[in-house]
Amino acid sequence: MSLQLDLRRALDVTIVPHPAFVTQAERLTQLLQDHQDGLAPGVEVMIGPSRIGKSEILQRLVSQYPERRENGRLIKPVLFVSIPPGTAPKDLPLSVIQALGVPVPRERSRAGVLAEMMLQKLELAQTMAILFDETSHLVDVGSRIQPTHASDWFKALFDKARVSIVMAGVPRLTRLFDSNPQFRGRSPRPLELMPYRWDRADERKIFAGCAQAFLRVFESHACPVHAGMNTDALMRQLYAVSAGNIGLLANFFKALAREARVPAPLDLQALLRASQRIHLPANGLLKPFTQSHIPDDFLLQLLATELAIYDITLPIDSPIAALAAHRHAFSVVPT
Repeated sequence: MSLQLDLRRALDVTIVPHPAFVTQAERLTQLLQDHQDGLAPGVEVMIGPSRIGKSEILQRLVSQYPERRENGRLIKPVLFVSIPPGTAPKDLPLSVIQALGVPVPRERSRAGVLAEMMLQKLELAQTMAILFDETSHLVDVGSRIQPTHASDWFKALFDKARVSIVMAGVPRLTRLFDSNPQFRGRSPRPLELMPYRWDRADERKIFAGCAQAFLRVFESHACPVHAGMNTDALMRQLYAVSAGNIGLLANFFKALAREARVPAPLDLQALLRASQRIHLPANGLLKPFTQSHIPDDFLLQLLATELAIYDITLPIDSPIAALAAHRHAFSVVPT
């Protein structure tokens, strides 16, 4: 096995259990545990930017409740269902049926037949929870389902199947609940999985710890990062490739692994080439590894601009945040 392939495989299985990730995972785990212990089912909503780790949390939950066979019957306690763009009303029950591993019926064109079949198969499979990923596709511009119809469908599923429901997506997912106060009343405040902020010392320390975890993977493969800068400067550059999003940080290190062809240190040029292979946050507002020092307000402006893509406003609760918001409002590009 080549060094590069070995390193890339190691990064693929490297999951950094940082606090924000762990907190949300524990709350969803508790939902399923309560249901298994006989408490009433519940609804949870998890929102956050793309690549922040929502899907990974859901997949971990599924792995905690693996499918099994009892007397020849397939038991699937927890289902994972990904909602694709352009989902039509009939596709919602169909997606659940497919996740159960049931052949699609010939009467798939009839919504009523699909709904009844879905409920029957969920009962047979003893499903206690359904985890819907990418649910925000249902409120995309041009969606084939009206938000009120989609929320009514989830409400009916919850009431009739008596399963717990977890819905994950980008922040616009909340529009699904805004259109249906009854369904919104069945769930607590959404779980928010957000990037770490550079202007908060505790969050900056957590981000640095995550970065160091990835750096240690390279060291263990005899490819340490020697960028010719101190730790603070390196962390600023790594924040520039991720805007505090650990999923985006992982993407950068996976790109960096392609630079490791022989056991040897990776220099600044290797880091620069890796940053040019990935989609940078905020549409490339900052160019990592091209300047020796990136000021605090530039990094926070990067975060504010990245969050704005998802209609999230960065709280103005510090002088640095105020300056970053001002620069973002006037589209001032850091130089």
